[in-house]
Amino acid sequence: MLLEVDGIACAYDGVDVLSGVTLRIGPGDLVGVIGPNGAGKSTLIRAMSRVLRPKLGHALLEGRDLYAVPASEAARSIAVVPQEAMPAFEFTCLEVVLMGRAPHLARFQAESPRDLEIVRRAMERTETWALRDRLVTGLSGGERQRVVLARAIAQEPRVLLLDEPTVHLDLGHQVQAMSMVRELGCAVVAVMHDLNLAAAFCRRLMLLEGGRIVAAGTPEEVLTREHLERVYRAGVDVERREGRLVVWPRVT
Repeated sequence: MLLEVDGIACAYDGVDVLSGVTLRIGPGDLVGVIGPNGAGKSTLIRAMSRVLRPKLGHALLEGRDLYAVPASEAARSIAVVPQEAMPAFEFTCLEVVLMGRAPHLARFQAESPRDLEIVRRAMERTETWALRDRLVTGLSGGERQRVVLARAIAQEPRVLLLDEPTVHLDLGHQVQAMSMVRELGCAVVAVMHDLNLAAAFCRRLMLLEGGRIVAAGTPEEVLTREHLERVYRAGVDVERREGRLVVWPRVT
């Protein structure tokens, strides 16, 4: 496995927010983490990205303690797109995406032509190359999200951790972003609120409630009416249309 957490528990200020969670990902995996607000989804991303050390259990990068691996080595392997990731300073979009090459450079080393080409390709894939000279502080929410995704792609990670990657994106860019992520070939964990996008793009799903796993497996195994109504406390209908699962709320 590239990255795994085994029976981890995490807490903030002594309050448990994640308990007994196990997840293993390898090359080509695309795992969606779903659940209501406060379920522990973002905490899982933090634990897998060296931001929040679990108080119990293990986090491993290729079998080694993730929190003992040198930070520079971890940064070359793992890229993260958090919910709110844009610098508050007036960087250009090109400068922000160039930050994704930092783990591959020695201290004070300038970017090579190869680095610049990697950045250009990442920005073209996310349709942000035309924004390269604009300040990130002047972008729309959707434009900023695509720039942050371009930065992560430019990092050339083996593991990509996404916390609500389609937030602020319109429908077309949501589909484009998830298609792009699926085609990268690296191991991906994506926190998602849109259950239909999760069903369409993720090979596996993990459903969390109250920091614990309610269900894990294929979309068909996880996105059942019983699971969803229990966790979201709302009536839902689930059916297969044109080979895909479709979930929608039952409105009375």
